Amino acid sequence: MKTNILQNKSKNKVLNRAFAISFALIILAWLYYFITSWDPGVNQGELIVPQICFLIILIGLLIEVWKPSLDFAFHLDWKWIFISIILFAVFISINSWWWIVHGLVNWLPKYGWQATIIEWLIGTFAMETSSFSLMFGILFLTKSVPQKSLSYKIMLIGALLFEFFLFFGYVQWMTSGYPGSQYYGDFFGSTIFQPWFWLDLTSEVMITIGALWLLVKGKVDSKL
Repeated sequence: MKTNILQNKSKNKVLNRAFAISFALIILAWLYYFITSWDPGVNQGELIVPQICFLIILIGLLIEVWKPSLDFAFHLDWKWIFISIILFAVFISINSWWWIVHGLVNWLPKYGWQATIIEWLIGTFAMETSSFSLMFGILFLTKSVPQKSLSYKIMLIGALLFEFFLFFGYVQWMTSGYPGSQYYGDFFGSTIFQPWFWLDLTSEVMITIGALWLLVKGKVDSKL
C-alpha cells in the first residue's frame, strides 16, 4: 500500500514538473519574441509591465518545478468545464487562423516549412493569448487551487496583473490610440474589426473571471 502511494506521488511530481517545464519554455520563447520582434513600432519602455507579468508567471512555473503542488485530478464542475472549453476554442482558433491567413499563404511559399513552423511556434503558439488559454484551460479543469499551491497562486496573480494592464490599455487606446503600434494604432478603425482582437479579449475575460474566482473563493467539490 505504502509503495503504491509513493509511486503515485512520484508520478504526480513527474507530471507536475513536465507541465511546468513545458510552459516555462513556451513563455520564455514568447518573452524573447515579445522583446525582440513584437510590434517594432512600440517603445520597449512601454512594454515593461507585461514583461514583468510574464516573469511573475514564469517564477510560478519554476516554483512548481522545484516544489510540485498542483493537483491534476479532474474537477467535475460545469462552470470550470465551460470556461476551459472557451479557452481551448480560443487556442485552436487563433492557431488555425494564423496558418490559414499567414502560414500557408505567405510564410510557407516564401520561407519554407522550417522557418514557417518556427515563426508559428514562437510568434503564435507561444503568444500569451494562445499559451495562456491552453495553460489555464488545462489548470481550470483540475482540482488545483491557489490556497494549496503557491506556484498556482503566483501564476494567477501574474496573469491577473497582465489582464488588468490590458483592460486599462484598451480604455486608453480607445481615447488616444496607441502611436506606433501596428495592432492598436487605429483602435476603432482597424483593431476592433480584427478576429484576433476578439479572440484575445475572450481569453482575457475568461482568465480574469477564473483567476479572481480562484484567488477569492477557491473551488468547491461538485458533481456533474
